[in-house]
Amino acid sequence: MRGIVAARHRMANCLHSNHLPEIAELMKPVPPKPTAAKKSAAQRVDPVTLDVADPALLDGRRHRSVTTRKKIVSALAELVREGVIAPTAEQVSARAEVGLRTVFRHFDDMETLYREVNTEVDSILQDAMRAQLKGDSWQEKLLHSVVVRATFFERVTPFYLSTQVHRHESPFLRQQLETGAAIHRDMLQRLLPRPLAKDRARFEALVLMLSIDAWLRLRREQGLSTAAAIKVMQTAAVCLTKSVAS
Repeated sequence: MRGIVAARHRMANCLHSNHLPEIAELMKPVPPKPTAAKKSAAQRVDPVTLDVADPALLDGRRHRSVTTRKKIVSALAELVREGVIAPTAEQVSARAEVGLRTVFRHFDDMETLYREVNTEVDSILQDAMRAQLKGDSWQEKLLHSVVVRATFFERVTPFYLSTQVHRHESPFLRQQLETGAAIHRDMLQRLLPRPLAKDRARFEALVLMLSIDAWLRLRREQGLSTAAAIKVMQTAAVCLTKSVAS
């Protein structure tokens, strides 16, 4: 009320002093002050619009997502290599230094996470398959293949044991075990002369003696060193193939 009275007095003074411009200024309508609701609505930014309008922000989010995913996969692989053959989601999240929800936001369950880690085993297997076997005869190449297999077995042993633990609950892991066995079987078959490869009893004995299961038995239960276990496998290979002509 006092404001209105004061305005009337100023207008009266202006009329008496003939200040028409000032009167016009006083007559201008005063815009209403925005309410709190209108302020907040004006200040809100649509996150979808922001993402589309800001490619740098999108790239940053994608980069963080990829980085977090790699951290989770690396955490699981590290735990398995250290001998934790059945890591829990809690252990993975703690090692990766991310929240448990973050683990399952990137991976629906532990099964999908194990699928991701399996790519590391595939990479090791590819290295073994590309190895050039040394020797002039198939017998010499067979003995060298034992060394190649031993190197591969040592690298994948933790992952193999972890896969064995989860094979009963994972069709994917069961398939991976079967595929791995088939690959090693095929590699051995292509290395041997046809008569020996067709001799089922001796061929199956060779497959068994040069398998990762035999390697684990020699290294763990029988406590042999890497060199000693290789020697045992090579001796078995020689005994099973010595009567076969080149």
